[in-house]
Amino acid sequence: MPTQGSSFTNHPGIIDFKGSSYFFYHNGALPGGGGFTRSVAVEKFSYNADGTIPTINMTTAGPPPADTLNPYVRQEAETIAWGSGIETEPSSEGGMNVGFINNGDYIKVKNVAFGSGANLFTARVASTVAGSSVEVRSGSPTGPLAGRCTVPNTGGWQSWTNVSCPVSGLTGTRDLYLRFSGGGNYLLNMNWWQFGTGGLNRTPVAAS
Repeated sequence: MPTQGSSFTNHPGIIDFKGSSYFFYHNGALPGGGGFTRSVAVEKFSYNADGTIPTINMTTAGPPPADTLNPYVRQEAETIAWGSGIETEPSSEGGMNVGFINNGDYIKVKNVAFGSGANLFTARVASTVAGSSVEVRSGSPTGPLAGRCTVPNTGGWQSWTNVSCPVSGLTGTRDLYLRFSGGGNYLLNMNWWQFGTGGLNRTPVAAS
C-alpha cells in the first residue's frame, strides 16, 4: 500500500471472511486526522496468481458488503459501517456500548435486510437527561424519518432500559441510519437495538 491518507504508517492486517480476502489498515484521512490521530479502514483484494499481495490503494468507498444484516435479531450498537461523533466504551451489561453521543451524531449500518417491512424499533439505552431521541432513518443521516424513540432519564449512564417506537417505510435491503437528537450535552448511551414486526405490544426477543 502506498503512503496515502495523511498518515506515515498503516499497520496492516489481513483476514479471510466468507470466501474473500480483506486488507485492514489505518489512515488519517478523516477530519482532524494525521499520523497520530488515525482511523481503521478496510479494502477487499484478490491475491496475484503467484500468491503475492497486489498493490492496494486506499479508497473512501471501502469494500462491498460481505452479506446482509438481519435487523430482526438483537444487534449490538457497536455494529457500525460508519459513525459520526460517537465513541464506544465497556458496558456494565458486558461487551461494549456506544456512548459520548451529542446532538446530530449518528451510526450507519449497511445492507440491512428489512424484507417486507418492520413496524417496531427497540433500543437498550441509558441516560442522565430526559427528552433525547434516537431517530431511525434510511438513505442518509437526514433521510426519510421512519420513527423516533424518546429516551428518558434512566438515572445513570449505565442504568439500562428498553425504549420502543413504531416505524414505517423500512422495506427491502437498505442502509440504516440511527441519528441522535437532543440538547447541547451528552444525550444517551446505547447498548443494542432490534426491529420487529408485531407492533408496540411486542416483547423484544432480547432480554431486558
